[in-house]
Amino acid sequence: MGLESCMVVVNPSRTPHLVKRLLGLLERHGAARVVVTRDREHFIREIGDFTGSPFRNLIVWGGDGSAHEALNTLVNSGCTDRNVGFLRGGSGNGIQDSYEVPFPIARQVSAFAESATADYRIAVDLLAIDDGSGDRPVYGQLCGLGFDVRVLERRDRHRSRRTGAARPGLANYVRSGLGLVLFEPLSDGRTYRLDLGRGKFALRGKRTNAEFPFQRLSLDARPVMIEMGTRPYYGGLFKVCPDVVCNDGFLDLYLFNFENKLDVLRNAVSLWNGWHPRINSRFARRSKPLIERFEIRRVSLSSPEPFLWHVDGEVRLCGLREDGMARLDVSVLPEALSFLVPPGFWRKFHPYDDLRPGFAES
Repeated sequence: MGLESCMVVVNPSRTPHLVKRLLGLLERHGAARVVVTRDREHFIREIGDFTGSPFRNLIVWGGDGSAHEALNTLVNSGCTDRNVGFLRGGSGNGIQDSYEVPFPIARQVSAFAESATADYRIAVDLLAIDDGSGDRPVYGQLCGLGFDVRVLERRDRHRSRRTGAARPGLANYVRSGLGLVLFEPLSDGRTYRLDLGRGKFALRGKRTNAEFPFQRLSLDARPVMIEMGTRPYYGGLFKVCPDVVCNDGFLDLYLFNFENKLDVLRNAVSLWNGWHPRINSRFARRSKPLIERFEIRRVSLSSPEPFLWHVDGEVRLCGLREDGMARLDVSVLPEALSFLVPPGFWRKFHPYDDLRPGFAES
């Protein structure tokens, strides 16, 4: 059982102290080809080279930024007949959290060796995002506006004195979030026009669920934060989109309608753990706005002024289009890529395959 079918691309920038151990583990498990990249351009070039290689599986060692680059390179190259998996090589590791990659490095490599041998793969959905600035969409699994973008901006201002680069890590993210809550306005006061297509309003309460299907729905909203995803986690096990299913053909959109800072601080633990029904139950008792959730195929978010947004933690600017509006068009790309996933995660989607041989083929 090994990695003979795998090409491994390593981005050592965030965790260089672990790379030596990683290389030893990969050699022990028989990885067919291992490349330690020098910079972003080298990393993207190696991902592109994989698409023309004889290897069936690509394994990436890196954080959310590396995962984002790999996903976009693979989709743009039309590489849909291979598998990609992600080891924990960053400080956030939101994509690894979402697909239940183990934490110890030896267990990670062993898990992917088993998955490569048994062909444990799942076709997953991606977001296709168009802000009008390029010829083709940007692909990712999380996209947001509002409070989280402001936190990311604040985080990126804290830079290492030695390298000048933004400091990674959960501690810097939490510090930036607390600083924003304590010392700046909670909301920027911006109103967005949301045009949603083909889906349903899907509220999960503590005791009662509510659904409202629609073909088209338009509304004006001024939430503290808007988040869209096809995976549940930011880095550090922050479960921002808790109800996401990675391959159901829908994106989940959440409107976080907090009114004041005290509400955020009171519900901070519940927010981090994705306990939205618990928050909604408290808010309903106090006649306050809820966290709203939509399962949809697509959405357009527009504003008469440019606004910042993020994809997988990378902050971008949505500028004005020819019609004088800034607009972000987000749609779901069903089963866009095949992910090589750890055995435990794969079995959640195939609960009967091991118990009843041949069931999946019948």
